[in-house]
Amino acid sequence: MIAHEGEIRPVMTRVKINFTSKIVQEKESETFKKSGIGDIQKQGEITRISYLEDDVVPVKILIKQDDVIIKRGNDRDNYSQLHFVLGKEKECRYVAQGYQMDLKSTTNLLKFFSKKDGSRELRIEYDLFSGLYLVGNYTVTLIFT
Repeated sequence: MIAHEGEIRPVMTRVKINFTSKIVQEKESETFKKSGIGDIQKQGEITRISYLEDDVVPVKILIKQDDVIIKRGNDRDNYSQLHFVLGKEKECRYVAQGYQMDLKSTTNLLKFFSKKDGSRELRIEYDLFSGLYLVGNYTVTLIFT
């Protein structure tokens, strides 16, 4: 990126990422934990995060105030794109083995903040729907150190 006079040049910082996802579907509950190394870049009010999940699957996160988009995967036949806006219903998409599922998310909690220890945390609680059917309730927490 070429910086012009007066422009703020984004700085990319290497971070450790701890990811926790809790899924509740009907009476079943499951929690997943993963960690890895990624990059965080802040430019004005926009934060971009990228990392490899399980050292294989690319994940990109775009964070604006009360608005988050998470893209996972880069293969046309296997990827997901989730969109979260606090208190709003947003369209989401999962593609697995070429089969596409169009879903909707309703975001109940969306926080991106700095902690006292200097780390940053992204926390999202949302419901995922397929048509009128509730697929499940989800809580995603990412901590960047």
